[in-house]
Amino acid sequence: MFGRGSQQMSAVKPERIPGQIVLEAKGLTIRFGSLTANDQVDLKVIAGQVHAVLGENGAGKSTLMKMLYGVYVPDEGTLSMDGKPVVLHPPAQARLHGIRMVFQDFRLVPALTVLDNIALAVATKGTRYSPKSMREEIAKVATRYRIDVNPDAYIWQLDLGQRQRVEILKALLSPDTRIVIFDEPTSVLTPHEVEAFLDMIQVLKKDGYGVLLITHKITEVMAVADCVTVLRQGKVTFSATKSEGFTESHLVETMMGAKPMPSIKRKEEVHRECLLDVKGLTVSGDHGQIVLEDVSFSLHRGEIVGVAGISGNGQRELVETLFGLRHTLTGNINLDGKDITNERPGVLLDMGMAFVSEDPVKESVIPGFTILEHMILGGLPMTPKGFGVDWGSTLRQLEESEDVRRLKLADPSRSASELSGGNIQRMVLSRALLRNPRLLLVSYPSRGLDIGTTKAVQQILSALADQGSTILLISEDLSELFELSDRLVVLANRQLLGPYHPLETDMHTIGRVMLKGESA
Repeated sequence: MFGRGSQQMSAVKPERIPGQIVLEAKGLTIRFGSLTANDQVDLKVIAGQVHAVLGENGAGKSTLMKMLYGVYVPDEGTLSMDGKPVVLHPPAQARLHGIRMVFQDFRLVPALTVLDNIALAVATKGTRYSPKSMREEIAKVATRYRIDVNPDAYIWQLDLGQRQRVEILKALLSPDTRIVIFDEPTSVLTPHEVEAFLDMIQVLKKDGYGVLLITHKITEVMAVADCVTVLRQGKVTFSATKSEGFTESHLVETMMGAKPMPSIKRKEEVHRECLLDVKGLTVSGDHGQIVLEDVSFSLHRGEIVGVAGISGNGQRELVETLFGLRHTLTGNINLDGKDITNERPGVLLDMGMAFVSEDPVKESVIPGFTILEHMILGGLPMTPKGFGVDWGSTLRQLEESEDVRRLKLADPSRSASELSGGNIQRMVLSRALLRNPRLLLVSYPSRGLDIGTTKAVQQILSALADQGSTILLISEDLSELFELSDRLVVLANRQLLGPYHPLETDMHTIGRVMLKGESA
């Protein structure tokens, strides 16, 4: 596959005529046992336009996209491209028809470089590719769509936002691509990355690509969508073009079924005792570089401290160090007066700490284990029965949790590896909350969640803090940080800047600190 003087990628692109219907689905229906995941769904993808698909977790969005990408075969309905019937299963067939999908859980090989991963995706079977010409193609597309990526970096070295850029390059470097499907693309991006992504979408439209955008974020739909389809319980509840008109409030209503969105109310700040004290913390990244240098801060009982920062500025390394998954180079960490520097995670769990990682799909799922088994591994007490486990009693403990009910945890008997990203997020949050932690380290809690569940999570975190738990909250959503946090800090240039009080600053100020790496 790798060699000099080999065949270069074809520079011929399929014709993309703005306004032309490229893909049309009529009456798509698919069932999994007794569950009808999609029921008589109609959808059109038009060249040079963005079609946004909205809906709560479990509404059937990802299932619909997987039918269009050839992962699933519909039980009923028809698919056509350019007015002619097509079969898109398996995905290789969909790709031959010019359909590419950027999944939530990226399809990348961590041990290979960016260049090698792209070559695996776009090089023609049975031929070799020229690394030189591939670099030139990458540079050309990266410049056109402002996708900044180092072709020689290994995937394991990249943060989630950078990995997404590689997936997008894979799609755009494939010469046949006419339609690009994005599944919750901005859930892994910081605010400035979201802005750059939406700018890229506008360029894709100009270049005649048809774009399918699965998202929960109404503001993004209003910014770029030419048409919108809303799903609820597998059925289309609303569909309209921009000329026909749609508003933010109406989209929320059709998504949620006019359910009221609860507001977040925190108790007034009072004097609090210190729970966690960090002094002089210096931490290295995965390949030896210093990512945090001489960082000091404290967390008090019953408060939420929000951590803002550009993706990859040490957020992951900070919480992994606090939870004992990464060793410090210098500094110490004290929990309730006890030195826990470089302590094992199991000990920290027993001391009342809980942890939700930034990428639960990759880091928190054991293939073949059910949701209930994951809960037990996370600390849900097992009720003995003879020489085994009373699974019925254990299940009742799980189902009696009010937080678990509010998060709408999927059926505990389901295999966790078969869940969507949003349902995995519900699982890991439920597992952490079941411990009633003294200290919760939570990264991106609303990532991949619909509007209703996001509000429920925020309410639960607020109530948890009001009950005396301490929360270190990492989020790319500045509005979420401002709404929940008692204090804000910013990670930039290996330093922790702040604290800032949400009532005494604004998002623009915090954004400038994130970008410039200096105190406001």
